[in-house]
Amino acid sequence: MPWPKRVTVALWAATAVLLLLSLWATIDLGGRANIFVTALSWVVVIAPLAAGYLVIRHDPANWVGTWLTAAGTAIALINAHGTWQDALAAEPSGLPASPLLWVLTQGVWMAWFVPYAMVVALFPDGRPWGRVGRASVVALLTIPVLFNLLTAVIPEPLMPPLDDWPRPLGTHPVGYLSLALLPFFLLALIGPGVSLWRRHAASTDPRARAQMRWMLLAASLLPATLVLCWVGYLVVGGPEPVVVGLVAFNLAMPAATFVAMLRHDLYDVDRAIVLAGVYGILAVGVLAGYALVSGLLGRTLGADSVTAAVVATVAVMIALLPARSFLLRVLGRRLHPRRAAALDAVAALAERVGAGRDEPERLEEVLREALRDDGLRVGYRRPGGTAYLDVSGEPVEDVRGQPIRSGGHDVGLVVPGPRGAPVPSEILTASGLLADQVRLRRELADALAEVEASRERLLEAGYEERRRLETDLHDGAQQRLVSLGMRLRVAQRHAASGQPVDLDTLVDTAVTQIADAVGELRAIAHGLRPSSLDDGLPAALDNLTRSSALPVEVSYSANGIPDHVSLTAYYVASEGVANAVKHAGASRVAIDVRHDDEHLRVVVRDDGAGGAKVVPGSGLARLRDRVHAHGGSLDVSSPLAQGTSIEAVIPCGS
Repeated sequence: MPWPKRVTVALWAATAVLLLLSLWATIDLGGRANIFVTALSWVVVIAPLAAGYLVIRHDPANWVGTWLTAAGTAIALINAHGTWQDALAAEPSGLPASPLLWVLTQGVWMAWFVPYAMVVALFPDGRPWGRVGRASVVALLTIPVLFNLLTAVIPEPLMPPLDDWPRPLGTHPVGYLSLALLPFFLLALIGPGVSLWRRHAASTDPRARAQMRWMLLAASLLPATLVLCWVGYLVVGGPEPVVVGLVAFNLAMPAATFVAMLRHDLYDVDRAIVLAGVYGILAVGVLAGYALVSGLLGRTLGADSVTAAVVATVAVMIALLPARSFLLRVLGRRLHPRRAAALDAVAALAERVGAGRDEPERLEEVLREALRDDGLRVGYRRPGGTAYLDVSGEPVEDVRGQPIRSGGHDVGLVVPGPRGAPVPSEILTASGLLADQVRLRRELADALAEVEASRERLLEAGYEERRRLETDLHDGAQQRLVSLGMRLRVAQRHAASGQPVDLDTLVDTAVTQIADAVGELRAIAHGLRPSSLDDGLPAALDNLTRSSALPVEVSYSANGIPDHVSLTAYYVASEGVANAVKHAGASRVAIDVRHDDEHLRVVVRDDGAGGAKVVPGSGLARLRDRVHAHGGSLDVSSPLAQGTSIEAVIPCGS
């Protein structure tokens, strides 16, 4: 077991002992208020202990989790210390007492700060970084010891409520040096934040930088809380104002450490920093404004007037309401100039696109320039598909991809470059409309290109069909009729010259050749339009069923279908059955024809081998062009070993 984990387990045991000691003192002291305070302290202990457990479980060799656990132990220590002294001051008390231990723990309040400051100094890998970081660690470990030794002999009464207790070590003026240590302790709390900020500036890893920004956000509360405590002693004569700061950083530090190490992408940390700064400034403004307004009104309405307090609070809050949006804008630009520049660039591009002076396809170029990330890529999702393609049609895939959403749907994907930081969510949101325009323009261009290609294929197919008809007519019926005409002309000349003519044979031959020619003409006409359609689409499908080599099941629910739609529907069914017989190795085929609103839907399914594809020049490709020519659509689904489904939707007025 790594040493950080061993020490963490020991701290859990120590925390349990301290909680039991505080419970013992609370029982000795009695009173509901004391029980409530003790119970509340136990609840506060849970946050750092839980976060420490999760961090040490994630990385057992990292001292960050150990010191985070130590923060919970420190809270339990301070609570046990305070409860014990209150119980000893309330006579009679049956608790054991040690004046020496009491005078040596006058600086136990420092335990609120030291563990969290150590977390910042060792974040994120468990080792201090740079000279400032190492000096801060040494100061955090030595100053509290020196402070407690010096306050043990300071020529002043002990802290209440045991201010009348003796000093076993005596007193000496050297004890006043403890007061000189306080500014150095404040610097020791600031030092880890400075070290972490320098480490953040030197790092090139986007993930590590995001983690450190989370910790920096919470680390600012440490020196601020200590200063608030000192201000409280100077202004109101006690530490009451510091309670807000203590509660804040005892919740913020564990939460920030947990998020930074395990879920740094849970929320946009840069936005959190801006919000923290805005609300911090507003809080100072509320306090200052409240003091000023209540002071002025107090002169008129009385210092203890409730009306003055209410009026002051409402007046200050109303006055500061417009400041929130202003501060968000100003701090956002000051703290994150690249983000502000990117938002401005995207907004400017959207304005130019709307005015027709630019193209939305320049979104990637604009983001690269504004965010200074030459490797950034933007992909656009095709409607009905799952792949993301850039403007040149190349795939854009990466595990670090961030979705662009518009109208509640994913329309694009932004992938930062290898050294680029994640793109802030506001920029992704601002890019949504442009990305949607790009993908829709691309879809329209693809559709127009497909229409043009389909038109060319139809023209070519028409020319090819015309040549085939000319060949069939020339080589078949035309030759028979020409031959028959020549034979009749020869018979006519023989008869005119008095030569004998076998009329019976001549007539029989002519009738036979005419019948053959009629048969060939009918076959050619059937290729253009099946004669079975003369009796309607249901009859044609029934005839197709009878002539098929496979069992064909037909379900039909349609009425009033125009002739050109019936012809196209018949060809869809015919092609589907032919493919099932020739290529699929199917055992049965099902044809479903339904009149749905203003469309005729034809579905042909078989249970064959699957794998059918629409390739140029194939029967399915020509069939698709025929359906598209009527403004319809043809979809082919043919997974391997799962059969083939051909679905055509043809516009059809009801």
